Amino acid sequence: MNIPLLTKNLATTPMGAAPALDITADLAHKRGYTLNSWFVIGHFESEGHTLNYLVHLFALSIGGITVGVDSAASITDETTGWYGVQHGFHPIFRAKARSDRLLVKTPHSSLSGTLDELHVSARIKGASINVTLKAVGHPLYNKGTGRFDMFGMDVFQYSIPTLETAGRLTIDGREFPVSGVSWFDRQWQNQPLGPPRGRWTWMDLNLSNGWRISLWDARGPDGKSVAWVTMIDASGKHVVADLAPLIDDACDYWLSPQSGARFPTRWQVLVPVLDMQLDVIAKPREQEVRGLHARYEGASSVSGSVRGEKVSGYCYVEMVGDWQA
Repeated sequence: MNIPLLTKNLATTPMGAAPALDITADLAHKRGYTLNSWFVIGHFESEGHTLNYLVHLFALSIGGITVGVDSAASITDETTGWYGVQHGFHPIFRAKARSDRLLVKTPHSSLSGTLDELHVSARIKGASINVTLKAVGHPLYNKGTGRFDMFGMDVFQYSIPTLETAGRLTIDGREFPVSGVSWFDRQWQNQPLGPPRGRWTWMDLNLSNGWRISLWDARGPDGKSVAWVTMIDASGKHVVADLAPLIDDACDYWLSPQSGARFPTRWQVLVPVLDMQLDVIAKPREQEVRGLHARYEGASSVSGSVRGEKVSGYCYVEMVGDWQA
C-alpha cells in the first residue's frame, strides 16, 4: 500500500494541531538562532541483524554568525552488541550549513536534499551510513504547535516519523542492505552558551499499533519538571498528554568512565490519558556521545500495552544536560 508523500499532506492541517512553523520553509538553516539541529534515526532488520543508525548535526551561532557544526553519528547492532560512534565539533571553515536549501555537512557526515529525497551519509571508525529517505504520511508538531517553552527557551520542533528508507550500513567491512523506516527531527532555538541548564530526556516511540510519539521529560536547575508526549496516529491526528516523570521509575544506571555522567538505561513510560504503559530498554547500555557536551543517544526496544492491548516497538533515547553522578 502506497502512503502519500508528506509534502502533499501538508496542504491539510492534521486534527488536533495548530502549527506555528512551516515544515518546508524551515528545513534549511535558520539565521538568528544560536542552535539549529537536524536529527535522523533509523531501525532495520537486515540479514538476521537488528540495526539502528543515528546522524545528528547542529549548527552553532554567536551574535548571528555561524561558528561551526557539531556532528555525531552512530550505528548499533542489537544482535551482536556492536556499537560505533563518531563525534566532534567542526569550525565553519571545515563545515557547511546553508540557509537557502538543506545542506549541512562536516568532514565526516552530510545531510542534504528535500523531504521527497533526503540524502544522509556518515563515516564512523569501522563503519559507515549511506541512505536515501522519502518523507511520507503526516508530520508531528511537538506540543501540537511545534513551539514550546523549556527552561525559558523558546523551542521550535517538528518531527517526521515516517520516511521510507533505502541504502546500506557497513560494519567492519560487511555491507548490510537496509530498507524500512527512519525518523527525522528538526529543531531550533536560542540556547545560552555553555553547558545546558537542567537536564532532559527525549524519545521517539514507534509502536506496533501505528502510533508515533515524541516524548519530552525535562527538569530545570530549580528542580521543577515538565513532562508530556505528543502522539499522532495513522491519520495524523495529534494528542498532547501529560507524562508521569520518567525519573520516578528509571533504573539500570550506567556510569560513563569517560565523562562521569550517570545515565539510566531502562524507563517506565506512563501516560494515563492514553492508557499507555511502556517499558523502554537501551541495548547496549554504552551509547554515549561526547561532543561539545556529553549526552546519551541510545537505540532502545519498547514493549507494553495501550488501552489493554499489547504493543511492541523501538526508539532512540536522548539525554542531555546535567547527568553527573
